Amino acid sequence: MKPEVSTAIEELKRNFPSSTITTTEDGSGGVYVFIEPIDVGPRYSPRLTWLGAQIPALYPYADIYPVFMGPDVQRVDGITFVAPVTNGASFAGRPAIQISRRNNLAQQFPQPAFAKFVKVLNYLETLP
Repeated sequence: MKPEVSTAIEELKRNFPSSTITTTEDGSGGVYVFIEPIDVGPRYSPRLTWLGAQIPALYPYADIYPVFMGPDVQRVDGITFVAPVTNGASFAGRPAIQISRRNNLAQQFPQPAFAKFVKVLNYLETLP
């Protein structure tokens, strides 16, 4: 794994100290990463699930996209997920819900890996 990707993993561990960070190298210098358990907030059931994504070899100049979460997560208000949150996906061999939140300016304004996951959690918290 490339040094920048390794640094990203260490930052995830520091920023999500209550979660286990699990990685599998992707064979090209990046990794598949899982953060679990992670609290997605009171708007969802179950609140505790996992988040996962591929941190690409070109990190930090390539976006971490998309991000995935456990397939059993549902909104407590009964509203069905619609794009950009999509049921029926899979990630690294696990059934998943895909959360499509792209950083189109990743090359000009690199975003730390932990910030990407915080951004996704914030998006879920404020989803209409």
